[in-house]
Amino acid sequence: HVQAPNSETFLIKNVSFAALPGETLLIAGPSAAGKSTLARTLVGAWPAAAGKVRLDGADLHAWDKRELGPHIGYLPQNVELFDGTLAENISRFEAPASELDTEKLQTAIDLCDLTAFVNSLPNGMHTRIGDDGAFLSGGQRQRIALARAILRDPQILILDEATSQIDLESEQLIHKVLERFVHGRTAIMITHRLSTLALADRILVMDAGKIVDLGRHEELIGRCEIYRRLHEIQFRQTA
Repeated sequence: HVQAPNSETFLIKNVSFAALPGETLLIAGPSAAGKSTLARTLVGAWPAAAGKVRLDGADLHAWDKRELGPHIGYLPQNVELFDGTLAENISRFEAPASELDTEKLQTAIDLCDLTAFVNSLPNGMHTRIGDDGAFLSGGQRQRIALARAILRDPQILILDEATSQIDLESEQLIHKVLERFVHGRTAIMITHRLSTLALADRILVMDAGKIVDLGRHEELIGRCEIYRRLHEIQFRQTA
């Protein structure tokens, strides 16, 4: 159970599931289904009013936050950027600028298809990007956020509607990056769009703060009305 701040209203209720090692789990559902609340709870940003989030069998809140870095990468809807260099924004000051591993940074930049953009900047990865990334497009912001996660090399990647506010071309680029990056990791992708279906091993369907169904695409199309409706809406929008 997770409650709204300063309220007795439950945003998600009786949500219980396990993401398997190396699995890509898609969490789908209509708007206000509780998906983003679940994402924040999974990364420890929003405490559960009842129940626990477990990582490798241990309560998430028992982990030292510094130890969680290599384990969980989080890509939110709204990327937080600051008035520093591109390199500093990707690394989040995890090391002083003089100690940044430029080889690892370049690998993350290449994987996220940011190389041409970086090469176009006056000082490359050491160019300042403006307050809150004022000089960047939505697709560039999301790819920078993904580069942050890649740089950390986490065992678990959680994406909360990470492609919902960008254009189709940028979304396709990010999906190509994810296809390579999630191999061998646990990935939880939260979305109301079903364009990530090709990446999913299983799909968890939510509505009104509850789990409605869990299974493979072929199973859910046949038995889950909410999932079938979401799929039909997406099909009409992309036709």
